[in-house]
Amino acid sequence: MQLQRQFSGQLIAIDTNTAIASGGEGRIYPLPQDQSLVAKIYHRPTEEDGDKLTVMFSMPPDAPIAAPGHASIAWPLDLLHTVGGREKIVGFVMPRVTKVSPVHTFYTPKTRREQKPLFNYLYLHRTARNLAAAVNALHVRGYVIGDVNESNILVTDTALVTLVDTDSFQVRDPYTGYVYRCPVGKPEFTPPELQGKTFRDIDRAPEHDLFGLAVLIFQLLMEGTHPFSGVYLGTDEPPPLEARIRSGHFPSGTKRIPYRPMPAAPAWEMLHPLLRQMFIRCFEDGHSSPLARPDAKTWVNALREAEDALITCSRNNQHKYGNHLSRCPWCDRAKLLRGRDPFPSREAVRNGVNLQPAKNQRQKPKPPAVVRETVRPRQQQFTGLPRSLGQYQPPLLPMPMSSRTPPPTVPVSKLERVFQDAGWGAVWGGLCLAAVAGVFSAIAEGGGAILGAIFVGSIWGAFFGMIWGILAVPPNQILRKWVGVLVGTLWGAFVLAAIGGVVFGAISENPAIGRGIWSGVGVGIVWGLVWTSFKPPLIVPMGRVWGRRGAFLGAVWGAFLGTLAGVCLGSGLVVWQQYSGTMTPGNQFANLLLVVAIVAAGVGSLGGTVSGSLLGFCGFAPKLPVSFQPSGVSGGFLGGIWGSFLGAIVGMVLGGGLSLVFPAINPGVVGDFAPVAGAIVGSGLGAIWGVVSGMVWGALGKW
Repeated sequence: MQLQRQFSGQLIAIDTNTAIASGGEGRIYPLPQDQSLVAKIYHRPTEEDGDKLTVMFSMPPDAPIAAPGHASIAWPLDLLHTVGGREKIVGFVMPRVTKVSPVHTFYTPKTRREQKPLFNYLYLHRTARNLAAAVNALHVRGYVIGDVNESNILVTDTALVTLVDTDSFQVRDPYTGYVYRCPVGKPEFTPPELQGKTFRDIDRAPEHDLFGLAVLIFQLLMEGTHPFSGVYLGTDEPPPLEARIRSGHFPSGTKRIPYRPMPAAPAWEMLHPLLRQMFIRCFEDGHSSPLARPDAKTWVNALREAEDALITCSRNNQHKYGNHLSRCPWCDRAKLLRGRDPFPSREAVRNGVNLQPAKNQRQKPKPPAVVRETVRPRQQQFTGLPRSLGQYQPPLLPMPMSSRTPPPTVPVSKLERVFQDAGWGAVWGGLCLAAVAGVFSAIAEGGGAILGAIFVGSIWGAFFGMIWGILAVPPNQILRKWVGVLVGTLWGAFVLAAIGGVVFGAISENPAIGRGIWSGVGVGIVWGLVWTSFKPPLIVPMGRVWGRRGAFLGAVWGAFLGTLAGVCLGSGLVVWQQYSGTMTPGNQFANLLLVVAIVAAGVGSLGGTVSGSLLGFCGFAPKLPVSFQPSGVSGGFLGGIWGSFLGAIVGMVLGGGLSLVFPAINPGVVGDFAPVAGAIVGSGLGAIWGVVSGMVWGALGKW
């Protein structure tokens, strides 16, 4: 089977006889070209599958744990489509996860004792914490897992967690609002408000995931016991687990219910007091008010506090328990379980004691059998000796949300992002208008000092770009070295032009320059807010598309190409007339060049948007130059394309609206033409501003 990676363009050959796993939706195959990746190919791919994967690829969640060779979320890294004829997405590429086991292997006492005997209570806390961090990363991006269950969570021997089956998550298209729902779910992890509902008809929310997350954390810390399992105190038939969840009958809670905790389960008081409060908030307060459930980030912080409070037993250093307890609960539990220690010592593991059956103590009453009722933990058959003790490492977690060491990977909130982009936009807008004022004054007034400053800035910028290329770029990447010199030259000229404009305005006491700079600050704030609100169109399928999406993609390209064509043609015409005929004064030439460039850019951007939309509808929309989380050159190119379209539309609306309300802002244009002229001028200004600013925004990776 030959397929093509949609974004890298690489052709891959998949041997259909080498499937690693198979399920109801598709099969997973290794990639011969890269052993760290696998491909999932659908049995019956649909157009909706392709659209959903495209949205997921364009908006990946942040990785909560940056461990080498580890993926916290097995997210699509590229899409796979057929070769030849009409391209169709049939699967995707994702990270390959190795040396992992399902989470139930670790929280089920029997399988943990046999297969992972040194995975102690500290590791279980860290597993729960890593799991909550991964769920938080998804919720921050607006994703909902939906089908939270133990089979989609894989864990390493060092407590690192990977969420798999990500293509079943609920995904919302931010441009169309369409929701790709998760149609499945397991009753024991489903919140009470969704019990008995048809998932295909429901848009799920993060608080629904939070119920399942709390169930998994409870099972990790309570030896696999489901929080709603218990001994029924009634005389009739015990209700199933789904009915208990629907009724909110949490046996370890504060309310009077016809259940008591399972006798063989760990004591409720063994949990850290903060964790007990969290479970009560989720299972009791959250029963009637789902929004009262603790979010994933709150769980991370609570589990960190509980983990910090763990101490080591003096008899067995594998026994970890909370410092709020007066004695080791695991020593008592080992006696209750007739010698089957939940966390055997290294010496016991070395001697194989953990694999021996329970002692037959006839003189003591036999404890009641552990009845899970409706909960059936999956257990794997132990097929070999435990791994050597030297290969066990401490559990890993770079503390992604610790209050003591704030990590750089924690995504900011939406409100913080708005303020950040507005602030950077204000700085960028002021610098841009100051640079324009400097260049304009140099042309109009013949300012030799400003021209000299721009020249000096270019030299210094080129020098720093060269130093960066020598020190930071590998010797074999010559092109990147020259790009660094070019970018440094442009930045140096820009900064010195901005400084020259500010200095010229202060010396000449020209109030127009000051007003222009403050106008740039205002425009920059508006641009920052617009850029935050309207993300680049990465979700548009790459390649030749048609119909509604093709029209949108064509309009984006048309605005960019029309803006460039308008500026080049309009400015070129003015320059040609200046030097082929009678020379006009510098002030008049600068004004004419600026006005013609803006008007030509407005006409070009609007004309390109309309014509590009029509061509794109028929299937003549080219590809977008996207890469995974674009930045640098590719990000700057994409930012310029998107910025021209966004700036042209926003400028057209603002210019036309202001001209309609205040006709006096367009002197010499009266009547019904005032809004048209305002829309053209506004579109030109917005498109030019969008190209330049979008290139900077995209190059810096501000998505």
